Amino acid sequence: MLTAYNEQQILFLPYQYTREDLKKIRKEMQFYCPQCQQHVQLKIGQYNIPHFAHPANNRCDQLFSEGESKLHLAGKKQLFEWLKQWEHFVTLEPYLSNLAQRPDILVTKGQQQIAIEFQCSAISHEKWSARTAGYQQHHIQPLWLFQLPKSKHFLQGIHRITIPPIWQKTMIPTKYGLSYIMLYDAVQAQFIYVTNLLPVHGHTFIGKVQELPLQQQHFPFYEPRSITQAEFYQYWQLYKQYCSQFVYRRLAYSKAGVQDPFLRSCYELQFSLTAMPDYIGIPLKDAEVMSMFSSEWQIFYHYFCHQLQVLPHELNDDNIQLFLTTYHMEMTNQALNIIQNYRAILEKEYLKRGNIPNFYQEVYNYLQLS
Repeated sequence: MLTAYNEQQILFLPYQYTREDLKKIRKEMQFYCPQCQQHVQLKIGQYNIPHFAHPANNRCDQLFSEGESKLHLAGKKQLFEWLKQWEHFVTLEPYLSNLAQRPDILVTKGQQQIAIEFQCSAISHEKWSARTAGYQQHHIQPLWLFQLPKSKHFLQGIHRITIPPIWQKTMIPTKYGLSYIMLYDAVQAQFIYVTNLLPVHGHTFIGKVQELPLQQQHFPFYEPRSITQAEFYQYWQLYKQYCSQFVYRRLAYSKAGVQDPFLRSCYELQFSLTAMPDYIGIPLKDAEVMSMFSSEWQIFYHYFCHQLQVLPHELNDDNIQLFLTTYHMEMTNQALNIIQNYRAILEKEYLKRGNIPNFYQEVYNYLQLS
């Protein structure tokens, strides 16, 4: 930790001093944990930045973690020093006794409080949920900033990206309904924006990665802009590549062969596996809640309509519910809304009739990735 009290109960911040100053101060003062009031040691090593730590086997580490990494200490220091310039009240490692939690940084802006958690190590879903709920119950907005792991090399630009489940829980929504993730890299002292996220399947997304040096960041934080139509073309190409790979894998590895429901439906609909219609594999908002990839459930949707002898854009809501039940997909309002949106896109293209269908443009207008 980076904070402690001396005998006069004055907050002590070690980064304000040189190592030589700290060695002299360490001989003259005793330091105490702001949380448990027990003695803590001022450590001044050559590897880590100076910090305080409890003696071994001290029970306070049940509430406030010890053994912080050099990266975690450095990141907190960088963020705290940067936040102080924005004319808000900023506290480093405050102990919030009413909820028994200690955020890395607490920002008070008028009547609003923001708890910033800079997370460098793995955290369980249960611990993340408990800490997030604790802040929210006391009207404190939690903001989780994850350190980009060494194994994750996010290059600037538009890519297909695997996003861990815990990162997905920290997505920041925009007014357009699409979300983004903001990471912080303490090594380079910069923010990493993973924006304009389009769900593909499971933990796979297509997104735009941008780097923003700490000193160019604003507070409140900058929000991403909508992508251009030219950028969306890259999204479309990547998404369609994934669709083609999905069909190839299904054809190559399905043990059921022609009896595979997906392959059988394609055969009866007379769809070519190597050249699917444009309306198969349409990306939709919030599609990550669907248990199947878009190409699969959309094939099943058309086959279901074919069996009922109705046009795909004319399937009513009762039959949409029956469709979800028939194909063992979870019946939720979100799932219903996704299929209704797909039906609406099909209807708009059908009503154009004489015009050449342009699903690419329709999907771009619908998504407006922002």
